[in-house]
Amino acid sequence: MQDKRNERDFHHPYTPYEIQKDFMNAVYACLESGKVGIFESPTGTGKSLSLICGSLTWLRDHKRRTFEEGFTVSHDDHDEPAWILEHAQKQRKQEALRRKQDLNDRIARIRMKERRAKERHESSEPHSKRLKAASDMGNGADDEAQFVLDDYESDEDSSRRVKLELFNDSGFSAETQALMVKLGFSAAATSDGEDEAPDETKIFFCSRTHSQLAQFSSELGRVKMPPALVLDEEAVAMSENSLVEDIRHLTLGSRKNLCINSRVKRLGNATAINERCVELQNSASKDCRCQFMPTKESATLLNVFRDHALARIRDIEDLGSLGKKLGICPYYASRPVIKYSEVSTELCRFIYRLHVDYSRL
Repeated sequence: MQDKRNERDFHHPYTPYEIQKDFMNAVYACLESGKVGIFESPTGTGKSLSLICGSLTWLRDHKRRTFEEGFTVSHDDHDEPAWILEHAQKQRKQEALRRKQDLNDRIARIRMKERRAKERHESSEPHSKRLKAASDMGNGADDEAQFVLDDYESDEDSSRRVKLELFNDSGFSAETQALMVKLGFSAAATSDGEDEAPDETKIFFCSRTHSQLAQFSSELGRVKMPPALVLDEEAVAMSENSLVEDIRHLTLGSRKNLCINSRVKRLGNATAINERCVELQNSASKDCRCQFMPTKESATLLNVFRDHALARIRDIEDLGSLGKKLGICPYYASRPVIKYSEVSTELCRFIYRLHVDYSRL
């Protein structure tokens, strides 16, 4: 039996039974060794929560280790002084942490905005005022205005600000900055936009039915996990119990589930919808293409969709509604969001499984 002093904390929302502890430890060990595991447990033993807690605990531990190892530099491989390598390593680390914090801050602002909107809706407002608000939501322009972020900062602006903070104010000479670029430690060595976010290891949960996915998403909302990476380490030491990072979850669906083009949606059949969608994409005339298809011009809107999609745990219907309100195809807009998610749920006709993407290990 494992020593209680050395027991791993899986951050289970309740006091777990021994069978749940065994299940979570087995899941963690399987993922840690990179093996394929088949797990079973009697009905009513909390398999979903055990699976979530075991896999997410491993994922955040893995992200923490990978992050630290990614900035380890061997002094034997470079002729430059150790202090230059160490300082460049620190700058790279701070840049990665700040990018992560920028995304978390944007998501937090959206989450708070949605919470306030929900509270206003549930408060004792006059019935006529609620009807007017509901009527206003029918307008496309007003719908989009609901999701405009306060002081929204694009990825390009964020990248530019980070570079200015870390390098222009650092006091480095042009020669030193050029050397850091050569060593691969400079923020200038990274490109703007989506390439800045690493495509990290993530968990895919697949099920045969929507009800099982809905149950999984509901259980996912109960779990509170500490962050894998923290920008301010002093805050961790002061208040470890209060530090919780929400799980970045994304529900994936087919065109049939997520299409918001009424002319395509009414075809009904999944094959017909897929074929018509591809036809609209390949149309030579811009007027014949789907108006909801993401383009370079809608890159900012795509980022807004991403931040809202990750702000809380949403099911297929929620994601479709979000796409309608923003006027952007949720099927295609959700694909780039996978890079930023930790857990993705998807309907799969033949299997019921948890899959960890090891392609980035």
